[in-house]
This record gives sequence, structure tokens and C-alpha cells, in this order.
Amino acid sequence: MSSTKEDSNVGAKIEKKHKNGEKKADLGAGFCYRMAVTLLGLGFGFLHGWHVSTLFENDRHFSHLSDIEREMSFRTEMGMYYSYYKTLAEADNLNIGFERIESDNISEYPNVIDATHKYSILPETIAGSLYHIGKSSGLLSRPQCWQIERGNDLPPVMSCEGLGVPIYFYLEIVWYHATLTGTIIFLYATYLSDSIYGGLLAIFSFFYNHNECTRVQWTPALRESFAYPALLYQMYRVTEFIRGHREIKSKLTKLYTYTDIIMAMIYSFQTWQFSQFIFFTQIVALLFLKWIKIIPRDLCRKMFIIHVLSALIIIMDSENTLLSQSLYWCLLFNHVYCEFISEKLSHFFSSSSTVWIEIISTLVSTIMTKSYIMKSEDDNHIFDLLKSKITNYKNFHTMLYTCSVEFDFLQYETYKTIIMTALLPTVILAGVITIYYWYRNFKKEGYPDCIEPEVAYNALQCGAFIVMAFFIMRLKLFMTPHLCIIGALVAGKRYLGKFGIKGEASRGALVVLILALMTYNGIQRLQEERSHVAQYSNIEQEELFEWIKAKTPKSAVFAGKMSLMANLMLSTGRPIVNNPYYESKEMRGRTIKVYEIFSRKEPSVVYETLRNLHVDYIVLDESLCFGFGNVKPGCRMVDLMDLVDSGKDKKSGKPPVCPILFRGYNHLFRRVFSNRGYVVLSLEYSKYVEIRPQKTIAYQS
Repeated sequence: MSSTKEDSNVGAKIEKKHKNGEKKADLGAGFCYRMAVTLLGLGFGFLHGWHVSTLFENDRHFSHLSDIEREMSFRTEMGMYYSYYKTLAEADNLNIGFERIESDNISEYPNVIDATHKYSILPETIAGSLYHIGKSSGLLSRPQCWQIERGNDLPPVMSCEGLGVPIYFYLEIVWYHATLTGTIIFLYATYLSDSIYGGLLAIFSFFYNHNECTRVQWTPALRESFAYPALLYQMYRVTEFIRGHREIKSKLTKLYTYTDIIMAMIYSFQTWQFSQFIFFTQIVALLFLKWIKIIPRDLCRKMFIIHVLSALIIIMDSENTLLSQSLYWCLLFNHVYCEFISEKLSHFFSSSSTVWIEIISTLVSTIMTKSYIMKSEDDNHIFDLLKSKITNYKNFHTMLYTCSVEFDFLQYETYKTIIMTALLPTVILAGVITIYYWYRNFKKEGYPDCIEPEVAYNALQCGAFIVMAFFIMRLKLFMTPHLCIIGALVAGKRYLGKFGIKGEASRGALVVLILALMTYNGIQRLQEERSHVAQYSNIEQEELFEWIKAKTPKSAVFAGKMSLMANLMLSTGRPIVNNPYYESKEMRGRTIKVYEIFSRKEPSVVYETLRNLHVDYIVLDESLCFGFGNVKPGCRMVDLMDLVDSGKDKKSGKPPVCPILFRGYNHLFRRVFSNRGYVVLSLEYSKYVEIRPQKTIAYQS
């Protein structure tokens, strides 16, 4: 009897030891798998970083440009944002640099602003700080310089490259962000599909549709280049949280997860003012899933706490009302209150009635709060833009956007591309097999357990991005990468198993077939992208800036086209009265006043307006002044200014004032510089000699 008992105890110990061994083996195998996936993702990420950096070099021949040419290649708001990094990098020390940008008196002259609070320049402040640290510690490579002969009677220039050159250091930060984008897309798709095959499908389709997914290779200093990797990472972590929130038992793990998501959100807010709109779509998706009972209320409540904390940190540390009085913040604030009320009412109403009360009260209170309490007008132009997309409404601001191709409706070329590279068919197939899988689960588990909440969230998030891209083409940078991630679901073992495809060989063969279909046209697009070679040159603008630096006082105040003013501030350091930061009501008002130069008003009226803005010099752009170039009907600057005065001056037959001033036919404006692209007018007597234009120009009516 004792022998039997002893044998039993020994057997139990052996079985326990065997189970512990299996558990350790599973943990070891899981760790190795995660490490392999992470390393593979990093490999694809660095490949993407190298890819975009070489595309950028091929497009501009950047290594052989002078300093001023490199700065001019940062067009529109890129030049404005880069100027703050330049200020930090070229300062004698960081303290002096930060004092200058915290007391910025040149970007909105005569206003003195704290640029670190008003603008999304966190990447520039970090890059500038790292540059000084690397320079002082001797970690940066010494620049390699050579002389470039430019021909065409142009003087030779010195060109330098290496991390010791401030602009190259800045670009390296951009390329590291692009590396993160490639890495996260692979990891995100692998996690969502539970398969490395899914990650491979996503990253290959990302490369094959690269021009539809990102424009970092052409516009590296734009805010999206820094914010998108953080936004993508935040969505990835939210997906992980939705899938495994009930399995997280450790308080330390919970704290790490919450902190990780909050930090990603803070970085996104601080690097791009439009990040709030992405987070708005996220909370709308989460609310919808909560209301149809696909995700539990406690999960949604935790996500709302994360959003509220992240937004509060930014609101408390910023002067910008774009977030504190946004629709996003109104929805967050009101839903927390409405949910509390609906829970109290749940004792008196059925669960379905309580949900409807919560939905209606949330919608009504959010709209009322935004309309009557949060009356900030900084974001009015965004709602006007949306209004113009679905109605015939238009004004100066909406036309300024919609006349640009980036803000037009999604073009046919995009649809054609994602079909030819088999991305759209793959996503449709993924949707079909996912719905079929949920249908089969419905028979066993019922609703809502049959639906995977993390997949449902990503489907809604992708749907929101599709709608955004449809109305504003620029936002396809969110749509197309997420289509790549959703398309990875076709490789999910759990889905294919329902169709009898269970073996690794069968799944591998299917993935190879899909990759082959993608590659058939995708590789050609990739080759075309890499074969693009160009040379940046803008002689007229360079002449303009060199003249300004040599012939005008450092305190001279300039006005002109928004995009040009950003470059002028960067390359000459002169104060400007208007800049491309259009998310400020004051700046929009200033822009209309400066753009009176393109209207039909009397020269004396335009002169008084500019003098009231403290303008010393106005820069006229030939193409805007005369309506040259490939301009859509109704999109000439004079057409936009006709909207401001309701067409009264046009009906009275007044001619545009810009061509008159461009030719120098007015005593109030003295032409002090001109070349084939630009004319500079002084608003007071100047000693500078007028340079005659090199060609005769006729206004295109």
C-alpha cells in the first residue's frame, strides 16, 4: 500500500516536472519567435529608411547643392519648421538657441511668440539638442566638402555632406522615423494576422504602393514625416491592448502599456497639429464598438482615460487652442459625463434604451459644446473645407486649399494603382474570409463573441481613413498603409483553416501566389520610383534671396506668397508678416490682407493695408500675379480675391492691381529688384537701383 502511494507521488512529481518543462519550452519558443519577428521587422525598417534617403538624393542631387539651394528645396511650411532647427543648430549654445525660438519675433512680425508652444516643432527641438550634444562630444563625423561647378555662367559653390553638417543630421532623424514606419507596419500586420506571412504581404505591398503610402522621400520636413510613425505605433499598441487587456494581470505591465500609449500620443500631438483628427476617428470607432457590445465598457473606459490624460498634458503645456477647443476634446469630455448619467439611468430603463440615451446625449452635447461653448475659430477653416466638399459652398480659404491637388478628391490614379498591384483585391479577399470566419463562429458562440474586437477596430479605423482620403487626397498616407495591414489577414491561419487550408505548405503556396500577383506590376512601380533622377535648381529664387541678404537691412519686414515667405525667413533671416501656418485665425486674416496685392483694389488701398501690417517690402510672384501655369479654372489668385469682395470690383470692370505693380507703374510702390520670376517692391523711398525686367509679360484674363 505504501509502495503504491510512493509510486503515485513520484508519478505526480514527474508529470509536474514534465509540464513545467513544456511551459518553459513554450516560453522559450515564444521568446525566440518574437525576437525573430522583431529582427525581421527592423531589417525591413532599415531597408525602408535607406530606400527613402536614396530616393531623396536622386530627386534633388542633394549632395551637390549649396547650402541655400538645400534650404530652398524645403518648400512651403517645411522651410518654416526647418528654420527653428537651424536656429538651434547654429546657435553658440542651446540656451541661446532656445531663447531665440521662445521669443520668436520674425515669423509673425511684429508679434513675439513662443514657437515651442504655438507650432509643432518638437522634432526640431530634439534634433537641435542632439546635434549640439553630438557636436560637443565629438561624435559627429567631420564634413566632406568639394567645389561644384554649376555652369550657365553661375558661380561655383561649396557643397558639404556628413553628420557634422546640420541639414544632414536633421535628415538622418527623418530617415530614422521612416525606418520606424517600415518596422511597425511589418510588426503590426504580423500581430493582427498572427502570421509572419501576413507581415510579409503587408511590407511588400507597402513598397509596391510606396508613392501612395508616403511622401517622406519628397517632403522630409513635413509634420507627417515625424508624427505618422508615432500614430501608427499608437494604433498598433491599441490593437494589442484590445486583444489582450483581460490577460494583463500585472499592475506593472498595465502601467507600462498605458504609459507606452500615452507617450506615443503626446509625441503625435507635439509633432503634428492634425494628430487630433486621427485620434478623433479612433475614439469614434471605439464608441461604436462599445455601443454594439463588441468591446466591453471597461476597456472603452480605460482607452478614454488614456486619451483624456494625453490631451490634458498637451493642453496644460500649450497656448494653442486648436486642441483644447477641438471637436475631439469636446467628444472626450462630453462622453465621460454622458456615460456616467446613462449608468445612473440604467436602473430605470432597459439596457438597449440606456445605450440609445447615451448615444443621443453624447452626440447632442458634443455638438452643442463645440458650437456654443468652445467657440475657437482656429479650426473653422477645416469645417468649411469639409462643407465645400459636400456642397457648393466656397470662400477664399476653402479655395486656397481645394485649388491645390493635395486637397482635391482622391484621384483615379490611386484607385488604378492599388488595383494593379493587387492590394485592393487582397483587402477585399481579407474582408470576405474574415466575415465568413465570424459567420462560422456565430453558429457556435453567438453574438458578439463571434467577432474579434481588434480586427473590428482596425476595419473601422481603415474605413475612416478611406473616407478621409476620398475627400482629401493628401490623407491617403493613412489609408494605403492601413490597407496593406488589413490585407495581411488573408494569411491568417485561423481564417484559412475554415476553408480547409491548414498545412504550412498550403498557406505558404497561397501567400507566394498573392505575392506573385502583387509583384507582377508592383516591381515595375518600384523600379520606376528608383529610376527617377532629377536636379534641384531655382536660380530666380536664389537671386532673390542673395539680393535680400546683400541689399536690405536685417530688420526689413517682408510679405508675399505664404510658401515663399517660409523660405525667405529660413534663408535670409528677415522678419515676415505672414507664414504657412494656416491653423491660426489671425494668420488667415493676415494672409487675406497681404493677398490684396492680387486683388482688384486701388493701389492706394493695398498700400495702406500693407503699411498697417508694418511691411517694408512686398515680393510678387510672376506666376501668381499673371495667372501663368497649369491653374484650374477659378483658381487664379485674382479669382480667389474676387470671392473676398463678392465680385464687386470685378463687376465694375477694375483690373487686377498685381500686373500694374509688377511692371512698376505706380508711385506708391518702388520696384527695387526684378528677375524672370520675382519682383520686390519697396513701400517707401529706396536708394536701390531698379533692375529692368528681362521679358515682356501680358496678363492672362
